[in-house]
Amino acid sequence: MEHPAFAEAGSSPGLEIWTIDKFEPVAIEKAMYGKFFNGDSYIILKTTGDNTSTLSYDAHFWLGAKTSQDKMGAAAILTVTLDDMLSGKAVHHREVQGHESSLMVGYFPPAIRYLEGGNESGFNQVETNAGAEKRLLKLSGGDNMRIEEVPAESSSLNKDNCFILEVEHDIFVLIPEGAKATQRRKIISVANTLRDDNHNGRATIEIIDEFSSDDDVNAFFEVLGSGSKDDLGESQDDQTYSRESVSAVYLYKVLVGDDIDLVTLNKPYKQKALASDEIYILDTPDSGVFIWLGKDVDADVRRNYFDTAQKYLDLKGYPTWVHVTRVSEGAECSTFKQYFHNWDSISTSSTFITESDAGYFSSDADEAATTAYKIGKSAAARGYMPDQGDGNLAITRVAGGQDDVTERSQSSVAVLYQSEVYVVKYQYTNSDGDDAYVVYIWIGSEAAASDKKAAFELASELEDQLDGATVVQVPAGKEPKHFLNIFKGNLAILLGSCDDDYKPKNSRGSYEDDNIRLFRVEGTELGVDMRAVQVSETADVLEDDDVFVLESSGVVYVRNGKESDVQEQEAALSFVKAVVGEEKEVTVVSQGEEPEEFWDALGGVPEEKEDSSGWKAAVSRRVTTPPSLYSITVTITGKIKTEELPPNFTQQDLSDDGVYILDVGEELYILDVGE
Repeated sequence: MEHPAFAEAGSSPGLEIWTIDKFEPVAIEKAMYGKFFNGDSYIILKTTGDNTSTLSYDAHFWLGAKTSQDKMGAAAILTVTLDDMLSGKAVHHREVQGHESSLMVGYFPPAIRYLEGGNESGFNQVETNAGAEKRLLKLSGGDNMRIEEVPAESSSLNKDNCFILEVEHDIFVLIPEGAKATQRRKIISVANTLRDDNHNGRATIEIIDEFSSDDDVNAFFEVLGSGSKDDLGESQDDQTYSRESVSAVYLYKVLVGDDIDLVTLNKPYKQKALASDEIYILDTPDSGVFIWLGKDVDADVRRNYFDTAQKYLDLKGYPTWVHVTRVSEGAECSTFKQYFHNWDSISTSSTFITESDAGYFSSDADEAATTAYKIGKSAAARGYMPDQGDGNLAITRVAGGQDDVTERSQSSVAVLYQSEVYVVKYQYTNSDGDDAYVVYIWIGSEAAASDKKAAFELASELEDQLDGATVVQVPAGKEPKHFLNIFKGNLAILLGSCDDDYKPKNSRGSYEDDNIRLFRVEGTELGVDMRAVQVSETADVLEDDDVFVLESSGVVYVRNGKESDVQEQEAALSFVKAVVGEEKEVTVVSQGEEPEEFWDALGGVPEEKEDSSGWKAAVSRRVTTPPSLYSITVTITGKIKTEELPPNFTQQDLSDDGVYILDVGEELYILDVGE
């Protein structure tokens, strides 16, 4: 089914917007882009790409706070009609006033503006250059700014938000204390836009902030008609909701009827579990709710997917403003794909791809497979490489209230224990020829809270002493590439502690109890990132792509997985000498040729796994996770607010006095621009 209003939609890159009027889409003039009446619903189409063969689409239907059910339903259905005319390639986003996605907000710099009314009321716009009656506008957000009109009275004010008061040809801008430079620039930009749009550029703009005189502040409240600076309270705007778990991700198959039934799928989530004739819902703590439609889903069900999504929100007790994204089979966005164990078709757009990863997208199948293996087997957080790991390091062991400092060479094996915390000070020469430092805090999976606290205090002291050292927190099992490089492939991670007070524990007891230890040996290059990690003594942990070392009372088995690398096999023999010793007999076996004694030591032969190559999950995650940038703000009342910036961010989006978190999948960078 086609609609004439969408005849040219999506034919070239850009933005197109329609409002819903009497169940029909009506294109709005570009001068009104970014201005939304709260009594209406809209469809926004963002087309991205260089030419018709590479165009991609994001279709948003926006619901005003006072829109009608008829307009809401029409917007949802007409968005499907629009997508049908785009061959089903669009990703759908349901947007609710005040809770828009950062993607949508980014279309309308410096801010989205909410207007009172709707098309039935004749679009109550301000008459240009008429001299506005008293009007108070509230600006919410910092980097993602939204504007709405509120009653022009002192009770509408608070300490956390910015407000703009228009009276005749005067514009007063009340900026909260502690506003970042980027916020101030955006706020002033909004005021300038109001002056140009509503007053033909002739209004006077007066800035009221923490540096203003008492007379200027009092003048603002005098024009408003009541109140004072001392009367300002805290913002009551923050709307939150709770989930069963703030970190859990759920995938459900949806059985559609008068009500919906949910069938929970087990992890790890895999692409092949999504059947073409079914509907699935992916519920995430960070990206909202996704509804996935298979290509063979009934047309009526596909057309009314919004009803299914709303039933799910009602069933879960979620508020109506929770962000819902609809994805179709074959047109999934990278934000959706990142939650799956592997994904066969991956786009490079909006993902964090290093130069060495480019071969993954090669048309040469062998090159792509080789690169994929390297990506999946390499260390975590490959983007942080201040040097090649040729500097000097000192390791401080933090355990049981005591610190032991060890200066060590990179040629000997370093042993870290899971019940301890280590502070690693690394010195290198930067590109300017000066000494530079990285302080790593390695946290064992069984480390005590008191040891973690002591390690962070020590790292903070080192940061002050070394004047600008980079501090990196490393959870066990998430060691960055650079961290492994500084050990030159000579790192062993063992259970328990080296102190007598600690006993190495795992799922079957201590080594002293049964004389059995099991190690996984993995990496991509000898002398660079190889490591041996002690794991639970059970056959369930064995994988096809790794080498395992099984130590028993009389013999040491080196078991080579069928997909393991030759360099891993060599590294395993080196670790046997360094960690286990040379007193015991060493037997090398290939996967499938293990003797009975090998399986007896591990509690028996395991059940066959559907896919026992752990690197495949890693490669999918590493090439599908889109980077995200968040700004962190502490308000004058002490509230900590986090806002995600729109995608395709650049350095120009950073405030010179802001604090940001950059998430690139396996790395979190905390950036204090003012430092």
